[in-house]
Amino acid sequence: MNTDVPYLNSIEEDLKNDTQNSDISYSSNRYLEINHSGVTKGEGLNFLTNYLGIDMHDTIAIGDNFNDQSMLEVAGFSVGVQNMVLELKEDMDYITESTHDEHAVAHVINKFILKRNLPITQNK
Repeated sequence: MNTDVPYLNSIEEDLKNDTQNSDISYSSNRYLEINHSGVTKGEGLNFLTNYLGIDMHDTIAIGDNFNDQSMLEVAGFSVGVQNMVLELKEDMDYITESTHDEHAVAHVINKFILKRNLPITQNK
C-alpha cells in the first residue's frame, strides 16, 4: 500500500463537512476526486447510451480503479486491466493480460470489437 492512502483517507474525513453534496472517489493511490453527488462515470455512461439510443447491454467499460466502479457496474461487459485494484477484479467479466500502460484498451478493442469475440453476458 502506498503511504499516500492513509493520508488521503484522513483528508476525506476532514472534507466531509465541506463536501456534503459531493461524492469522493479514488483514481489511484495518490489521487482523491471530488464530484457533485450523482456525477459518476456510471451516470455518464447511462446518459450517453440514452442519448445515442444504445442498449446498455451493448457497452464495454474498461477500468482500473475505484473511480471507474460505477461505470463497470452498469456496462454490459466490464473489463479490468491487469493492474486494476484487487478489490474490483473479482467482479469483472474479463481481465486483460496487459496494464493500462501496455495498450490494454487496444487489446480489448482488437479482441472484442474488431474480432467480434464478445461472449454473451447476462444483463447486469
